[in-house]
Amino acid sequence: MPKKIDMIGKKFGKLTVVSECGKGKRGYRYNCVCDCGGIAEAVSGRDLRTLHKTSCGCNLGNRRRTHGMSFTRPHQIWQNMKRRCNNPNNNAYRNYGGRGITYCKEWEKFENFWRDMEEGYDDNLTLDRIDNNGNYCKENCRWVDYKTQMNNMRSNRIIEYKGKEYTLSELSEATGIKYWLLQLRLSKDMPAKEAVETPLHELEKITFNGETKTVVDFAKEKGMTYYQLKKRLMRGWSTERALTQPLRPPRYPKAAKQRFF
Repeated sequence: MPKKIDMIGKKFGKLTVVSECGKGKRGYRYNCVCDCGGIAEAVSGRDLRTLHKTSCGCNLGNRRRTHGMSFTRPHQIWQNMKRRCNNPNNNAYRNYGGRGITYCKEWEKFENFWRDMEEGYDDNLTLDRIDNNGNYCKENCRWVDYKTQMNNMRSNRIIEYKGKEYTLSELSEATGIKYWLLQLRLSKDMPAKEAVETPLHELEKITFNGETKTVVDFAKEKGMTYYQLKKRLMRGWSTERALTQPLRPPRYPKAAKQRFF
């Protein structure tokens, strides 16, 4: 095995090696600083030694200095913002450019976008518009976590409960009621107070032989579990058939812990 070469501090073209960043398919890779002040990350040691890579891409004397942040997460966020606003083939275009959402003229250049939005950035945060009907600009944008961004979506339903307004996810978190259950109850035009405060099984009432009881109570009366009776009803069985048809015996009596239907 060839001996590892000490590359730290050595210069190749305009690049000076400052640190090692692991081993890749082409051998050890290094972070470098360019004479222009730019950064070249994860450069193959082989590319450096053969002078295949001699600068951060600035090409001093022939091209202007770049921002040095290509392929970083902020740069990708900026590119995705532009695609949503400009590209009709983008999956999200109909919710952005398709309804007139754009970005300020200054943000056509990444350097200006980053100048305005660098403060407050973190890798765990996303770019969010405060007013969902407004454009991308410094005054209308902020860095938030995914949860805050989801709660700020214009498609969110606003629900009033005990004098406060909630999105569905916020109400679920505040009350401890499962998201799917709140969504199901509210989809049936149930008032928010009832949707939150009604116990799970109390809603599910059925009538048989003139008696109205919960599914839970009828299941206990007929010697079956709630889920056995509920599944029969969900299959489209009539109430009479669901309550009167005997349960099938277990396929493996010795191993079965409960009866099946």
